[in-house]
Amino acid sequence: MKKRTISAVLSIFMILTLLTGCGGKAAAPSTSTGQPASGGEKIIRISQSPGGKIDPGIITDYTSCVAVVNMYDSLVYPDLDNKIVPSVAKEWKVSPDGLEWTFTLNKGIKFHDGSELQASDVVFSANRLMTIGEGFAYLFKDYLAKTEAGDDYTVKFTLSKPFAPFLSILPRLYILNEDLVKSHQAQGSYGEFGDYGKAYLAENDAGSGAYICSAMKVQDRIVLKKFNDYFGTFETNAPDSVEIIMNTEPATIRTMMANKQLDISDQWQTNEAYSALDGIDGVNLGSYSNGSIFYLMLNTKKAPTDDVHIRRALAYLIDYAQVTKSLFPGYVKADSVVPKGVLGYTEEYNYDFNLEKAKEELKQSKYANALASTAVEVDWIADVPDEEKLALLIQATAQQIGLKVNVVKVPWATHVDNVARIESTANATTTFVSSDYSEAGAMLYQRFHSDTASTWQQTEWLKDPAVDAKIKSALTTTDETARVAIYKELQKEAYDNCWGIPVAEQAEKHAYYDYIKFPAMERAVAAKPVAMAMGYNFLFRTFAVNK
Repeated sequence: MKKRTISAVLSIFMILTLLTGCGGKAAAPSTSTGQPASGGEKIIRISQSPGGKIDPGIITDYTSCVAVVNMYDSLVYPDLDNKIVPSVAKEWKVSPDGLEWTFTLNKGIKFHDGSELQASDVVFSANRLMTIGEGFAYLFKDYLAKTEAGDDYTVKFTLSKPFAPFLSILPRLYILNEDLVKSHQAQGSYGEFGDYGKAYLAENDAGSGAYICSAMKVQDRIVLKKFNDYFGTFETNAPDSVEIIMNTEPATIRTMMANKQLDISDQWQTNEAYSALDGIDGVNLGSYSNGSIFYLMLNTKKAPTDDVHIRRALAYLIDYAQVTKSLFPGYVKADSVVPKGVLGYTEEYNYDFNLEKAKEELKQSKYANALASTAVEVDWIADVPDEEKLALLIQATAQQIGLKVNVVKVPWATHVDNVARIESTANATTTFVSSDYSEAGAMLYQRFHSDTASTWQQTEWLKDPAVDAKIKSALTTTDETARVAIYKELQKEAYDNCWGIPVAEQAEKHAYYDYIKFPAMERAVAAKPVAMAMGYNFLFRTFAVNK
């Protein structure tokens, strides 16, 4: 039984939490010098795309992951070498049949309200994720049968069937303060748990991470304050405060960088915008491979992309060299539907720019005699202006072979709503997708399994039971050689049927001031690998503000 004592000081802390939105006190107002108005705090301000959320039970997008990995801890996490290392758990063991995973927790880890993190909090967090069934729950739902506490510092997960990458998905099980969440439950649809704290966690954190959320304004910004009682270590000169500013508009970003109101840009700027940022005194421009693939997702259930020949034609009419050399310098042509460097990757995607082959595919399609009245809608995400360049390139080359392409600009929030239904999902959509863990099964699952249809992660609407079965078979195969063989078969099938087009692997670019120690950039310069799991490149406790 967990025993907690909350002092009068902590009670005041909770009152402040309710008043300010997020835990702790409000951040000090900023000045144009990159420092707060008083106190000499070290601050990092970074821009990211709008739409970030902070409830760890519902998130999957990049901005949200950057925020949440800093506010919450997990049992283990991926370091920058892509290795799973201890965090809340100091050690673990797995049964010979792969069905029972037992973790021993570190003692004395504090939540942001000062109470101790214990095994019951892990159990609560796992049950909440599974019950709500949103966000990263899809990684666990077919395998996790039961989570239980052996004592205050021991947690056992029982799986319904073996799941080879189980350790690799645990960084997505963020640990919440059970007592705090329960004390803020509102009316809802989860029985005794009400809304499971959803309303509260939309604007407040209940974590033990290196940073406390001190302010949350939807579609605007998330402000994080250093948690001085964090059980882990901070880099010398680690930021005292971090502002995640949800704005990617190039003119705004340039102005803010020039006025030192922004220290690190987002990765969604145009090449022209990056060049302008690079010209600002003291600003560096760098990039690193993050395992993210720039996709042209294809709706396989909507005319005319329901025809494999139309899909193949689209694959052949993309000028990949122009994409990687002119539109997105530094990017590398993708040669698989999964990123290089993950377990199970194999080169199984061999489309190239060939208009003659594209014409042949059109002739074989069921729409060959109706091309004049047939159009492909290509949506691009308004929050990432450079994506329009790919859409326009496709439109121009398609015109040369008699295929009409309509280019549509769509805000991210609208896109997320549109893809919930087949009929409102465009024929093709430009989207960046990252692996949730470093194995081919991660990308194959989120891109092609029926569970992710109706989400932004898969607009193909594949819904093929045979494909689902192969993916699940791979994930439950503990023999690595056999598992990799299934991954290879799936990658070839994705190529043969052109379910979607992996255009290029992203070189994640950021403009940043030279006083910022940016670990991922330092590793890129040293030709070292960088963690692929979204958000974990931005563990701000490993950054530094050296000025």
